[in-house]
Amino acid sequence: MFRTLSSCAVALATLLAPVRAPEDVASAREEHFVLTLPESDTEHRGAEVRGREIGLAVLRRRTVEGAEQAEWDLRFFGEETRVSHVERWGGETSSLLWREWRPRDGRTLRASFGGAELEVQEWGGGARIRETLDAGRGALFPIAALELARDGALPPGRVTLLDPLSRALESATVEVCFGAQPLGDSAGAAVLERVHRLLRDDGTLASEWSFRGRELWSVRWQAGGLCAHRIRGEDWESRLPRCGRPRASESERR
Repeated sequence: MFRTLSSCAVALATLLAPVRAPEDVASAREEHFVLTLPESDTEHRGAEVRGREIGLAVLRRRTVEGAEQAEWDLRFFGEETRVSHVERWGGETSSLLWREWRPRDGRTLRASFGGAELEVQEWGGGARIRETLDAGRGALFPIAALELARDGALPPGRVTLLDPLSRALESATVEVCFGAQPLGDSAGAAVLERVHRLLRDDGTLASEWSFRGRELWSVRWQAGGLCAHRIRGEDWESRLPRCGRPRASESERR
């Protein structure tokens, strides 16, 4: 059974924007995942439950021009659809680039911190939007929050995140839980698993990340059931031909 941590000694100041990546992380890393959806509305009860495979994801992190850069790359089986989510931390500002490629369509979102303000631009479908969000109380980009959680630096409590889908700052409550997952060997061994769960004010799930040591083991996005489960790199490569190749769209050309 999982139990929620009641306290954590890490200072909440680590959550304030601009976000800087931890300095002790290797300059290059790739983690591979298979994307799944539940077979039915009643099947899915957590990221540990696998459903129907629908695509692939890879989470990359490296050092680029002295800054830390992390990227989610999501591809889908049999579809000309792809999502790229890139964040960079370091220097005077932190930035996010979100791109969606779909047949004859697409969407691009750029965001960057400038002091207490978050500058956001979005275009796609012939429309272009530019706005400034107030991040004076501190805010995080989604992958930055995940990486803080990996390092044990995202304590239970309140946090504000940019949601690239809604183009809005969203408040959530962080829960941190521990449990043991069986390894499936004859000795009955188990591995310690740490789960960070982010819940919106209405109780719905914003994100859930499961770690085994420093390895990201699974991800659950939103409340719709989309999950990513860690797989070996060779298994990811063997599934890759099943993914469609997105065509160039207006957002991609920009």
